[in-house]
Amino acid sequence: MDLFVRESGLAASPAIVFLHGGRMSGWSWQPVVERMQQYFCLVPDLPQFGKSFQQGPFEMGRAADAVAELIRSRVGTGRAHVVGFSLGAQVGMQLLASDSKLVDRAVMCGTVINTQSGVELMRYLGVPLARNAWFRRAVRRRWNARPVGVPAASLDDYRDDVNLITGAQFAHIVAASARFTLPDRLDKLDTPTLFLTGGTESRLAHRSAAALAQPMANAIDRVASGMGHDWPLRYPGLFSRTVDGWLSGAALPLEIGSPNANRR
Repeated sequence: MDLFVRESGLAASPAIVFLHGGRMSGWSWQPVVERMQQYFCLVPDLPQFGKSFQQGPFEMGRAADAVAELIRSRVGTGRAHVVGFSLGAQVGMQLLASDSKLVDRAVMCGTVINTQSGVELMRYLGVPLARNAWFRRAVRRRWNARPVGVPAASLDDYRDDVNLITGAQFAHIVAASARFTLPDRLDKLDTPTLFLTGGTESRLAHRSAAALAQPMANAIDRVASGMGHDWPLRYPGLFSRTVDGWLSGAALPLEIGSPNANRR
C-alpha cells in the first residue's frame, strides 16, 4: 500500500514514524516534527485519511501492515522509532504485536483499548451503527467541530480532511477503533515503550495505559500532569521533549510523572 508520507530531516539520522489521531491526518504532527529535526521524520496519512484517502477503507490490521511496509521501504536500517497518538497509537500497538522487530523504541499517547465485552457488543452493533442515519449525522457533527488542539494555521488542512470523509466513513473508523482490544502476547514484547496519558483524561484511558504497560518487559506508564487527550497537539514543545527524552534515554520532563501521583 502506497501511503502519502511527509518527510523531513536527514535519512542518515535515527528514524521516527509519527501516526496521527482519528480526526485529522499527518499535517497535525508538523509542530512536533519542526522541533525534532535531529531525527529522520516520516509522517504518513493513514488509509482513508488525508492524501491517503484512496487507500481506504481503514482497518487496524491493514493500517499497521502499511506502516510496516513504509519502514521497510523508506528506512535504510529497516527499523524505526514509532510515535502514535489516539487512533495512531492503536495502529502502533497493532504494529508492535505483528512486527515488533521493525520498531526500536515507541511512544504511545492516549491509547484506548476496549474490554472483551465491549468488543462483542461492537461486533453486533458496529456495522448497523455505521449504517444508521442518526449515528452518521452525529459523527459528522463531531467531525465538523474544530478540535481545540488544531492551530489556526492548520485550519485549511483540517477542513480539507473534513470535506473529504463522509459521516458513514467516519462511523466505520469509530467502530474499528472501538473494537480495538488488548493485543495478544504482549508479555513476549521487549520493545522499550512509553505509554502516555493526559492527567485529565478518562478513567478508561488511564486503565488502558496501565493494562498495556503491565505485561510488557520494557514498558512504562506515565501521566502528563493537568493535560487533556489532545495535549500533543496543544503543547508540541512539551510533547517533543518527552519523545526525545524517551528515545534518547535521557530524563523525561518534570511535567511527566508517575500514574499514582497524577491519576484521577
